[in-house]
Amino acid sequence: MRSQLGGKTGLTLFELLVSLAVVALIMGGLHQILTASFAGYEDTKHKQRLLDTAGLVMGRMVLFVQETDSILRPAQGETDSTVLKVSERVLDTYDNATHSYVVDGDGIPDADNDCDGVINDYDAAELDPREYVEFKLEGGILHTRGPDYGTADLYDVTPYRTLCENVTVFQCDRLAENLVEIRLTLTRGDNEVTLRSRVYSRNMLGGGQSLMDHTPPAPNPMTW
Repeated sequence: MRSQLGGKTGLTLFELLVSLAVVALIMGGLHQILTASFAGYEDTKHKQRLLDTAGLVMGRMVLFVQETDSILRPAQGETDSTVLKVSERVLDTYDNATHSYVVDGDGIPDADNDCDGVINDYDAAELDPREYVEFKLEGGILHTRGPDYGTADLYDVTPYRTLCENVTVFQCDRLAENLVEIRLTLTRGDNEVTLRSRVYSRNMLGGGQSLMDHTPPAPNPMTW
């Protein structure tokens, strides 16, 4: 029954309690919807970050394999290798004459040690030997190292550095002389992304020979 005061009608205590209960139910439902939506957004964001990282790492490895003229690991016929090691023919981050770092490069691939326009052309003096870039998995971390073009020593290499963390799978198969399959899985919490790529070297023939007279155009600088 509605109470009357001064000729005005109001809600009874029971009706007020029912109204509050209905509002509480509505607010509880909205809270659950918003919480689930936010959790889904955070989950998608973390997974996208993993995917972006995996894509950058895979893209870097693919680029080196595409331009290499020598694949040391995985060896011929080797599968599930946790090491990828190929000759480097991509970078242009140093002045080849002074060995000083140059933001935009000097227009000559760093691997062209004798600056004759041909990469890895062998001679008796070994002025332009192959130099290798390496990726290896250790303790859930993907490490990399490569030639140290900041010195005059043709065989100097950089220390290993961390390229990517949260790596649960890094495996390479040598499917042919010039064909490598790379598998990469990153896992963080409940999120997991897996990428797989088969890569042909443009500078190796199927029989294992190198196209020694081919020098690829220098790409944008890639720092170590």
